[in-house]
Amino acid sequence: MIIDNKNADAEKSKDSGLALVLICLVCYLIWRQPHLITAAIVLLLIAMTVPSVFKPFGILWFALSSGLGRVASSVILTILFFALVLPVGLVRRSLGKDSMQIKNWKKGHDSVFRKRNHTFSAEDLENPY
Repeated sequence: MIIDNKNADAEKSKDSGLALVLICLVCYLIWRQPHLITAAIVLLLIAMTVPSVFKPFGILWFALSSGLGRVASSVILTILFFALVLPVGLVRRSLGKDSMQIKNWKKGHDSVFRKRNHTFSAEDLENPY
């Protein structure tokens, strides 16, 4: 599916306008200011009829969301690493596990790969996992 840049910009502009409408409605729910409903209705009409008005806001809106996505994913992955991967590695090391056979590899020049003499059959391909 090929999307031309003009339609993508129009969709981004419309989405940005609708985001502004949603922001106005949420602010109304918080502060109960009646002019926010009026602003939401006006923004909705503009977003549906002339979405190109929101193009500058759309550029800022999508840049902000992209930046937040990068930061959030970095933070989440860092937390997962220190909460899951690091403790498992430390426990395995303290128990003396060496799945990659690093100690054997450092001791000599021989290969640490296991030799497997197995002839594959049709049943092996039916259930590969």
